[in-house]
Amino acid sequence: MRAPADQKLDDAVYKWYEQFRASGIAVRGVEIQAAAERLAKQLGVNGFTASAGWLFRFRKRHNIVNRKMCGESLSADASAVEPFKKKLHSIMKEEGLGLNQVYNADETGLCWRALPDNTQASKSIRNTPGRKISKERVSALLCANADGSHILKTVIVGKSKQPRAIKNIMSNLPVHYYHSKNAWFTANITSDWFHNYAVPEIRRHQMDKSDTEVKAIILLDNAPAHPDEKKLCSADGKIRCLFLPPNTTSLMQPMDQGVISTAKRLYRKRFLSEVFEVEESTDGEDRRAEKTLQNIKSYNFRSMIFNFAAAVKDIAPSTLANAWNKILCDNSVELESKGIELKDYHEALVRGGEKSVTVEEIEDWLDNDEGEPGYYKMNEDEIVDSVNDDRDYEYEDEDPDMELPKMKLSEVKEHLNSVINFIQRSDNKQISAYYCHMRHLREIVVKEMCEKPEKKIDRFFKPK
Repeated sequence: MRAPADQKLDDAVYKWYEQFRASGIAVRGVEIQAAAERLAKQLGVNGFTASAGWLFRFRKRHNIVNRKMCGESLSADASAVEPFKKKLHSIMKEEGLGLNQVYNADETGLCWRALPDNTQASKSIRNTPGRKISKERVSALLCANADGSHILKTVIVGKSKQPRAIKNIMSNLPVHYYHSKNAWFTANITSDWFHNYAVPEIRRHQMDKSDTEVKAIILLDNAPAHPDEKKLCSADGKIRCLFLPPNTTSLMQPMDQGVISTAKRLYRKRFLSEVFEVEESTDGEDRRAEKTLQNIKSYNFRSMIFNFAAAVKDIAPSTLANAWNKILCDNSVELESKGIELKDYHEALVRGGEKSVTVEEIEDWLDNDEGEPGYYKMNEDEIVDSVNDDRDYEYEDEDPDMELPKMKLSEVKEHLNSVINFIQRSDNKQISAYYCHMRHLREIVVKEMCEKPEKKIDRFFKPK
């Protein structure tokens, strides 16, 4: 099959097609042709005609089979649930798949620096011109197996190629990091993650944990960010994806049965503990709100990535396993909620001096990105922009003034001395375990001070 005459047009039409199919809407050939001619005009492709021959070649290039689809509703389709459950059980039986070999992956959006309304810090931020901290978002993907024994490394999608806060540790992150213009998942990102990360991680896990044949299926929903099933299959065919029926995500997709919401709650618990000051000042003046605001300004992209990765690791295996109850055995889903109930967040905020915030406001805050899917259905103008725009977005997801001020090495050494003295005086075994680590860090700082002495301006200039 020869290559398309215009690759950008071909990419744009296929993106348009994938979005409609992902929504469970049947797409006829005449509709593909009409969309192609509209997109050609917007892309400035002259003399293009979406002929029957062009449609035939387009379908062949992308392996599109003209199948009849039943149902075009976007509401939850309960009638498709039971047939899929039977299909899944049949596949597991025929292929000899255990619970540890059946996975589910799903995307979500995360407003990573948002605060509950009516807190002193949120009011201060709203009154600061140019700040949109509550709107800063990323997309995340979680993937785990049905017995809760394996959760894959989290995927985060931001806007910039190398955010300032992590540009020096891109190869040592606790997540797989991707970027796109609006921090949404795309088909290319999903495909790259599957082949380069998901397949090797699953293969490694199964080889380490058992002697059985390496094989697995990953359940995915019909999102626009997911390529065709046939493109999501390992080279040996042993690890592949299986799509859930359209519009059944809320009814049976495991990650949507409390796993993602648990991860977000655990993340926000870490976020509060990091930014909210607990102790009041010794002089009698309560400066907690002022310190909290400063902590939030210092809370950056790196903080978010490490806290979210740690939150995902904190998800109990029982929560991961119970999330499969609906799709595997028709039982209700029971989640581990200890430590992440409304009262826990309310108590944490009150300890931080936020006594006016209500439980209802906390609930709204916890659920403010609950419906964020992590992907976006583009209109035709946006599809054209996406195939025309080849730029990498370097730092657009961070405020320039959010960078932490540089510290002198002598100040760092002084702070480390204080920490080491604190550890020496502590009777807590967990704290004492870090004594050698802190001493080693101090040695590195001292060595750097000796190798790179701080130069004063009079080393370069002399007064007249």
